[in-house]
This record gives sequence, C-alpha cells and structure tokens, in this order.
Amino acid sequence: MKVAVVIPTYNEAGAIGNLFNEMAGVFAAAPEHEWYVVIVDANSPDGTADIVRAKAKQYANIRLLVETGKRGIGPAYVTGMRYALDDLHADAFVEFDGDGQHDPRDIVRLVERLDAGADYAIGSRYVAGGTIPREWAVYRKILSRFGSLYARILLELPVYDATSGLKATQTSVAKHLPLGEGELLSNQYAYKLQFLYALSRANVRIVEIPIVFRIREHDISKSAWYDILESLRLTLLMRLHTLSEWRFLRVVAIGGISFLLQAAIFEIVGIQLHLLEPSEVATIAGLVAIFVNFALHERYSFKDKRDKAAPLLQRFSRFAVLSLSSVFLQWALVAAAARFIGEEAIYLRGAYILAVSLGLVVNYIGFYFWVWARARRKTIPSAL
Repeated sequence: MKVAVVIPTYNEAGAIGNLFNEMAGVFAAAPEHEWYVVIVDANSPDGTADIVRAKAKQYANIRLLVETGKRGIGPAYVTGMRYALDDLHADAFVEFDGDGQHDPRDIVRLVERLDAGADYAIGSRYVAGGTIPREWAVYRKILSRFGSLYARILLELPVYDATSGLKATQTSVAKHLPLGEGELLSNQYAYKLQFLYALSRANVRIVEIPIVFRIREHDISKSAWYDILESLRLTLLMRLHTLSEWRFLRVVAIGGISFLLQAAIFEIVGIQLHLLEPSEVATIAGLVAIFVNFALHERYSFKDKRDKAAPLLQRFSRFAVLSLSSVFLQWALVAAAARFIGEEAIYLRGAYILAVSLGLVVNYIGFYFWVWARARRKTIPSAL
C-alpha cells in the first residue's frame, strides 16, 4: 500500500527535523508499505521549509508544498490530500500533527486497520487505552470531552473521539470528502468534523484505535476559544443542513404519538366510560404507551442499531427504566413547583413543560447511548 502522511506546518522548525528522523525508523520497520511524507507549509517565517528541504536530501520520500500564506489547517490538509491523490496516486493518506502531539508509531497501527478492511481509522483518546495529557488544565480536558460528546450526539457520529486529528483514510472513499474548491465549511480545526460527518453518512467502515495523545514539545498551543466556538457552530450548521435525517425528530414524533394514545385511553376508558378508576387507567395507559413507544422506536427510530445492540429483552428493560424515570422527573418537578413556587396553573404548566422537555432530551441520550447502544465486546469498541 502506498501511504502519504500529510502534515501541515507553521513555525515548526523546532520539531520537524526530529520528527523526520523518528518517522524514518518507524517506516523502516514496516517495509511492506511505500511511505511518503507530504509537508504543506504555510510559508513559515521561522525557516520550517528550509529544514524540510534539507531533510528531503536525506530522505527521498519527503515532499514539500509551500503555500503563499497561512490559509488555515483545513485548506492545508486538503492541499496535501489532493497531492496524495493526484500526484502520488496513493492508496491511503494520514492526517498527522507536526508539533509532537502524535506518535509516529501510531501511523503504522492506523494503516494496519486499513489493511484489515477499514476505510477510515481514527486515533482515539477516548476508547479504552487512549489518554490525554495529564498536564492539560481541567477546563481543557472538560472542553475536549464536551466538544466530542456534543458532536456525537448532534450529528450521531459512530465514534468516541469526534475531534481527533490523527486519522488514516483509504483513497477509495475520498470521493465522499469535501476536497473541491470552496467545499470546506471551515478553514480551522472544525474541518475534521465535516470530514467525519461526510464519511459517516456515506456508511464507510470506521474504526478507532487507542492513542496516547502527547503534549506539544516545541510550540505554544494553537487551540483557542475561536476553534471551540467554530466547532460548535459548524456542528450545528451541518445538523441544520440535514435536519430531515435527524433521528431526534423521529423520537419526538413517536413520543407524541404515544402521548396521544395514552391520553385517548385515559379519556375514553377513565373519563367517558368510567370502566376503571382514573388512577388505574392512567397506569394502564402509561404501560401501553411504553410498549407502543418501544415497538415504534424499534421499527423506525433505531432500526439501524438493533443488530449490534443488546438483546431485545435487555433493550426493553432499559427502555422501561428510562421511560419510568422520565415520568418520575415530571412528578418531581411539578411537585417541587407546587411546593416552592405556588399552585397557580401557570407555574404548574411551566414545570410540566420543562419536565417533559428535559425528559425528552434525557431519554434521547439514554436511548442512543444505552438502550440501543452498540453492545460491548471483549475487544476495544470501534464505534457506538
């Protein structure tokens, strides 16, 4: 397999030379592949390109592309990928950080997963065995986790680490990526979410392997609040562009159908016909709604996740627990409002609406990550 490792650089003079030496040893241990390193330098003022040119005389597999200026890491990666496709005719390309955060040995591990049949292999910090730097501040650890979870939930991404920057891609699936002029929705680090979302929608084979994410050795962190906000913005934008595909809307619709069924049973049997006590009818209607709700979700909302989820009885048990927990939340918030705010109708309705809304969100997350989550195996999970 011919593999191109794409590395955007900007002021990486302090690290790039040693990185080439380290990569040479790693590649020499995997001679079954033909390795290339494609450096896309943003005209670094610190002489990064000069170091690359010098190293290219030592290592014949190095290619240098110098841009006229700093356009952003997204366009830089696209430039390197286009070169890998059009000039090197590579079988795969790897996105790699040039400032010491990624371990070159992980490149081979990712490519091995491509050899095993994966289309897209991700170096993950958040599967078993993966880590983030201990030196990171608490707020940075929280933001990293939150950003990945936010993208996973909103875009329904089948991975644990949605914001990883270390990835290997079979060029056979590159047709699904936004590599054309003007197709990127972000020039910054958020581009990786667009790539991941495009490939997940194309149903390519995505796997994750654990990596030890290292702290930068020679450079000040480029992470900024702008990148965080950009990722949040782009995630929401992509979701709005594909709103009709959002599983959450199906969950809401089915929840509404079940609520109407529950209300109809209560009204007809308990109020109009007086066949049973209203409290008994409410209980029966709630149980009927749970069964109907589960059946509809099995048939429509989570049909694509059933085969890899837990057994049917276990799924239903988890679903019932969540549904009853939602009912308890409604009771608790309404009771709290009545006691501490007042029993006026406007307060009680407001508390009820809040409880239903919170319950819907909690249920959806529970459905996705627990009820119909991918059943855990003895091996490290590659997707949800």
